[in-house]
Amino acid sequence: MYPSSVDVAIIGAGPNGLGLAIYLRKRGIQHRIFGSPMQTWRDMPKNMNLKSLGFATSIPTPDGRTTFPEYCRSHGLEDYEPIEFATFAEYGLTLQQDHVPYVEDTKVTDLKRANDQFVLTLETGERVRAKRVVVAVGLTYFPRIPEVLAGLPAGRVEHTWGRTDFDSYANKDVVVVGGGSSALEHAALLHEHGARVRVLARSRVYWGGHGPREWERKLIDRIRVPISSIGHGRENWVLQHIPWLMHYLPAEKRIPFTRKHLGPAPAWWLRERVDGKFPVQEKTVIVQATVNDDKLALRIREEGVGEYDISADQVVAGTGYEVDLERITFISKELATEVRRWDRAPKLSRHFESSVAGLYFMGPIAAASFGPLVRFVAGADFAVSTIAAHLARRPNTFGAVWRRIAGPGVSVPATANPERVMSQTERNYSRHLQHSLEPSPRSPRSHWE
Repeated sequence: MYPSSVDVAIIGAGPNGLGLAIYLRKRGIQHRIFGSPMQTWRDMPKNMNLKSLGFATSIPTPDGRTTFPEYCRSHGLEDYEPIEFATFAEYGLTLQQDHVPYVEDTKVTDLKRANDQFVLTLETGERVRAKRVVVAVGLTYFPRIPEVLAGLPAGRVEHTWGRTDFDSYANKDVVVVGGGSSALEHAALLHEHGARVRVLARSRVYWGGHGPREWERKLIDRIRVPISSIGHGRENWVLQHIPWLMHYLPAEKRIPFTRKHLGPAPAWWLRERVDGKFPVQEKTVIVQATVNDDKLALRIREEGVGEYDISADQVVAGTGYEVDLERITFISKELATEVRRWDRAPKLSRHFESSVAGLYFMGPIAAASFGPLVRFVAGADFAVSTIAAHLARRPNTFGAVWRRIAGPGVSVPATANPERVMSQTERNYSRHLQHSLEPSPRSPRSHWE
């Protein structure tokens, strides 16, 4: 039997949620975790690959063991790139069964506050009280459909998120919108299953390069262009090794940089399945989409060509994700209104805690507060260790009294909850981030916009 009242409730059983549960179990913190383990990754289409490198895709554990590359090598599989989503899902399930066997494969249907606690309602009808709640839902709630396509009939347009059935599109005309890995890999799979595919990308397609593996690079090259868990480059190295630094940048610099950095760029190993197989039209936008005689009629504007019409049976949108707190349907409206925002994303403290005391967010929804790193599995180590350490701290008595006096949603004064003071070296890095990390005007637009 699970306790009806716990210290910490974790909503989400992907890499972030599982990693946090492992850390809390190690620290002896009472918790429950809800969600179908690794569901997002298990639902990915067969033969679809991770864009990240093997060493950058491990679920964090306190001892740093049970890494993804170790799992791949022990099963005789590729441990660098490309690696199938299915392999990562199997690795996550193995880790979950070994370290978090008590995951409850059920959904949370409602989350609200009752006095100093949270009340979670499960789809089973059970109600659970928790002192603190960590929301780790990944991208499940945030697929973005462009406004011009949103008015099409149900079933005629869909997002690449969750698409697994490609056989049903055989002999159909399918337009795929987008120029990143998700769009182009779905286009390749549709083509390989007999669909007549056309890709429309709003900008140039930036293919990832296929250089030597890290251990094959010259030392001077590794110094000039260091590798990190989110790619090559000094900026990415800083983001990985000083992960909390983005939190201290002014929001007017951090948020635009986060939106544009590491935008759509399909991996090198996908190119041979795309080039010459079906048309990829760059610098195009859909200006109108209607239904005409059971066919979709799309009005296209292409740079240097002008406007013209095409028809299709189906549109697949590989147009990224749009973080919006309001789209997390299980969070009650009353609770959501108490959460302060950066636009539509929650404004988080350096501990990933929202303005509602005891309510934490991790994963892509935290990117507005912590930068691009936390959009990826590579950012889970930073987020998990930070939140676990904060949850393990003794309650701040002064802070608790202040919140009672000041009312819900009011932050504790700086004297009661002092922020970490940056050293001179850290301030230098901060200045470096503010100036040298400005996105290049030639950078591809982000799929997060």
